[in-house]
Amino acid sequence: MSIRERLYPQEQELSVLVRHCSDARYVWNLALEQRNSWRRGRSQKITAHSQMLELAEARKVTWLKEGSSAIQQQALRDLDRAFWNWWKRPDHFGHPIWRRAGINEGFAIRDLSVRRINRKWGQVLVPKCGWVKFRVTRAWRDIQTASSARVTKDRAGRWFVSFTRPGPQIEREPTGEIVGLDMGVTHTVATSKGKFLDMPKLLTKGERQRKRRLQRKLARQTKGSNRRNATKLAIAKLSAKETDRRKDWIEWTTT
Repeated sequence: MSIRERLYPQEQELSVLVRHCSDARYVWNLALEQRNSWRRGRSQKITAHSQMLELAEARKVTWLKEGSSAIQQQALRDLDRAFWNWWKRPDHFGHPIWRRAGINEGFAIRDLSVRRINRKWGQVLVPKCGWVKFRVTRAWRDIQTASSARVTKDRAGRWFVSFTRPGPQIEREPTGEIVGLDMGVTHTVATSKGKFLDMPKLLTKGERQRKRRLQRKLARQTKGSNRRNATKLAIAKLSAKETDRRKDWIEWTTT
């Protein structure tokens, strides 16, 4: 079970969080390239332990020593877990892929420490960054019992922290009723009892017009320019609104 909360870092903390994301992505991609280059018949196998030892050696002589060893080691553990999932369930899990800047921005915190400031705010301890504030929207006992956390940044520039904990036991009383669901285009969901569930417009008329204008503007701008990056960010913020409203409707409807 994952509890996702909005993270609000201070200006001086942003550079450390961005550095952690960059280090975790670099270590992941380098370790993935090493595993992809391995061939059968070679005497030395590549494992998480062997890559940990190589990372420790690399930290002595490269710029990696300036980052957090805990963040970098956790990236290797995540990659090893991704490979194990792929080997055991190739029908469900895909082969681990490269992480890209601007898209796969995040890192994991293994030794988790949290504390509460007041009813609405809490703090999570990030290595080499200190206590970073986040908004509390769920029961604090659920956050307090989490075993690990993952800090991520979406394309709209928002930071989040996801706490991992065992799922709670939910007491259910079966009614014996059966209902069929059909997901379509004209109606979002149609039930076998003749009820239609329609998702509302996710963006207002003005927001849809602005998004189209920004997309046309983006097509005319030079790749790599600062103005194009600003336009991409504006589009990402509108898309984030659309995604949040879709998830909110789905959660309320399914609940």
